[in-house]
Amino acid sequence: MTFTKRDRSISADTLPLPSGAATAAKQLADDHNVTVSSSALPSGAATAVNQFIDPMLEIARGNVSGMSHVNKFGENPDVVKNTTEDVWDGGGTYSFPATALMTKMSQTTDQGDMQGETIEVQGLDESWDLVVQNVDLDDSNTETPVTLDTPLIRCFRMKVLANYVTTSPIRVHNDAENVDYAIIDTGNNQTLMAIYTVPAEKTAYLTNYYADTAPTGSGTKDPYAVKIKLWFADRDNSYEFQIKHEKGLIQDGAHSFQHFFKPYYKATQKTDIKISAFASNDWNGHIHAGFDLILVDN
Repeated sequence: MTFTKRDRSISADTLPLPSGAATAAKQLADDHNVTVSSSALPSGAATAVNQFIDPMLEIARGNVSGMSHVNKFGENPDVVKNTTEDVWDGGGTYSFPATALMTKMSQTTDQGDMQGETIEVQGLDESWDLVVQNVDLDDSNTETPVTLDTPLIRCFRMKVLANYVTTSPIRVHNDAENVDYAIIDTGNNQTLMAIYTVPAEKTAYLTNYYADTAPTGSGTKDPYAVKIKLWFADRDNSYEFQIKHEKGLIQDGAHSFQHFFKPYYKATQKTDIKISAFASNDWNGHIHAGFDLILVDN
């Protein structure tokens, strides 16, 4: 028997069951787990009864063909009061270029330990195809811009591949160095971006999104209310951003939330996804936000 979840099937052939087992699969109430029992096993085989299968684990392990997962998490430590800003390291409103303008990488201040060290850069090329490239910082002065092997139209994650902690930001930017598209902030060794773009020939299914505020004491960074908005922009059809969901956080109430989509929210190829925050009244806001996706080959 085959258990079908959305339009992808899970069967004895795709799950870790004994060879030749006749299986029965049942979706449990939490929508994530499957109980599989065998009724006929080959002679001499160990009996597998009520084997517990977690499809999310199998996707994360790379055992489900044509599927992968994306976990996006971001921070904006200083959302200016009475202003809407996107949740990412750079603050303000994020820039989504129409062409592959992301061409260079550099560090704000030279760091000797990081000279020649490697940064992993994840994004999309001019054809909106997923590209993961390793780019070395300049080996004599990390402030000197180096050229990406592949210019990008989108960049949504960077990671330091070295046994050092950054002492100043590392940035992916344009040729003129006046627009930043991804920033590894000091000490983080990875970007914090509640931003993602679905690659070409992929469909994303948003399972949940979340946000919280982080007051810093004595009333600072503790706005009366924070409006959190989830946005999609379907660039394949040349659309601008559309609101898809929103929640609120209040000073004297919940400082965090997590919203689960059932069924999952679908985003087609070349769709930009982002989370924004509006901090109201007296104080700026320190905001974290993120979301989880299942990425499926078209």
